[in-house]
Amino acid sequence: MKRLFIYFIVILLTISCASQQQLADYGLPRSSAFNFIIISDYGRNGFAHQKEVAEIMGNIAEKVNARFIVTGGDNFQISGVENVSDPLWYSCFENVYTHPSLHVEWYPAFGNHDHLGSLQAQIDYSKISRRWKMPAPYYTLVKTRDSVSLRLVILDTQSLVNGLGNPSKRYTTEDAMKQIHWADSVLASEKEDWVIVVGHHPVYSAHPTRGNTEELVEYLRPVLNKYNVDFYIGSHDHIFQHLKDSTSVIDYFVNTAGSSVRDVASNNMTVFAASSPGFSIISATKKDLSIYFIGIEGKALYKYIREKK
Repeated sequence: MKRLFIYFIVILLTISCASQQQLADYGLPRSSAFNFIIISDYGRNGFAHQKEVAEIMGNIAEKVNARFIVTGGDNFQISGVENVSDPLWYSCFENVYTHPSLHVEWYPAFGNHDHLGSLQAQIDYSKISRRWKMPAPYYTLVKTRDSVSLRLVILDTQSLVNGLGNPSKRYTTEDAMKQIHWADSVLASEKEDWVIVVGHHPVYSAHPTRGNTEELVEYLRPVLNKYNVDFYIGSHDHIFQHLKDSTSVIDYFVNTAGSSVRDVASNNMTVFAASSPGFSIISATKKDLSIYFIGIEGKALYKYIREKK
């Protein structure tokens, strides 16, 4: 009996080790695919793992031939920037993301911490920087490579959440609904192979102190469902998450932080969750759209493939 018990424990340990190995064995997308990176919640003056993540991101961006970078907001974690000459541009961005592979175009979104500073300064920095490209608080762009086309819709969810849930002189319901109607009009005219919507706040989240963003569930989700977008990618909660709404074909993701993270959390919508500083890679071909969650050790913790129907 004792020998049988020991054998059973060995089998369990073998299965556990195999599962852990599988988690760390997703590899990276082919460099010939149409790849780009998403990083969020990262601007911490190089501290709280920001520099480590930046170094890993540079090395991997080179391996996968990342074409550009999208941010999910909180580009400057504490209180945004004051102007285009603010030293935080150097301590949080220019002097951190130095690898040659990261000197591609960056397309930022605003996060709640960015709203504590000058939003216009982040837009105006586009006139100075060769890589920072932010034309407006929310905007859309189309990227193509070979025969593959991507539509990116980048939102200012802080204005949406406050304007729809806690309106004030700064955040009005009228401005929030204007952004919702704008997103509707952009998605109505899209003809690209893949459509990805990016916002700082997640629509759905399992994080116990934050959870779903009710304003986005009520007002933005119907627009996303109307046009069956492929991915919605939020951040804000500082953990990796993939969630599914059983009434929708959309895949909802939460990108982790490129610096400090929180404890992992899951609920009945969770497909995958993990806590690690890092970033995500999006990889597109004509036939499928993939996301890779890259952790602090530079390995893909999770890979999901959405095939073209």
